[in-house]
Amino acid sequence: MKKLVPDPPRLDFANAITANTPFGSNRMFTVRAGIPAEEALLHACQLLQCAEATVIDAVDHLTLNDRPLVCGAGQHIESARALIDAVLDGVGVNRILNPQ
Repeated sequence: MKKLVPDPPRLDFANAITANTPFGSNRMFTVRAGIPAEEALLHACQLLQCAEATVIDAVDHLTLNDRPLVCGAGQHIESARALIDAVLDGVGVNRILNPQ
């Protein structure tokens, strides 16, 4: 029996690189084109670890009304980091760079 919907193309991170991508509220910063995808993901994970540490520290200094907002941001950061870790684990990079 033939499949009605073909499988999506597989991502090949071995050859994937970043595209020139401006960011920020005024587009002042840019991710440089040509960075290997694995390196970009590793750096993104490190940035998220720093953001997560900042949120954890900030929660101790907030009012009761502000805590849920910051805790929610912390959960989003943690989820994003977990997704990146899962991708890196899937391609075998995280185990090489961050052995447990």
